[in-house]
Amino acid sequence: MAKINGTLYCVFDGSDRILHTDSASLNVDVDLPETTNKESGGWEKHEIDGKRSWTIDFAGLYDETGTGITPDEIIGKIIARTLDVTVYFKPTSGSTKGWTGAGKYKNIKIDADSESPIKFSGQIIANGALSVTT
Repeated sequence: MAKINGTLYCVFDGSDRILHTDSASLNVDVDLPETTNKESGGWEKHEIDGKRSWTIDFAGLYDETGTGITPDEIIGKIIARTLDVTVYFKPTSGSTKGWTGAGKYKNIKIDADSESPIKFSGQIIANGALSVTT
């Protein structure tokens, strides 16, 4: 099996990459409602597949240079409530598949510690299905 370098994967807001990220995580979940009853023999059961959801967490170094989405632009979207985005979690090049879906910016955090580079982190939450893209 080929190894894939995590540096290749980025978060895109439409066709624009979120700039200067150094980490990104795609999280996919399904709710598993408990269906335990007296006939379960004392074991918890989850026989129903519930709602599915996904989020993308991202973090990086704050820098306004380059072509793409900056933390300031994300803050502007949150303030203006223009949160809807088509999100891509995919490599910047190559034939490796990625993921896409409609999402909303939930938050952005900017950390400015003394004598350290300014860092940012944020989250995009699902607004519908997630699908494979190439």
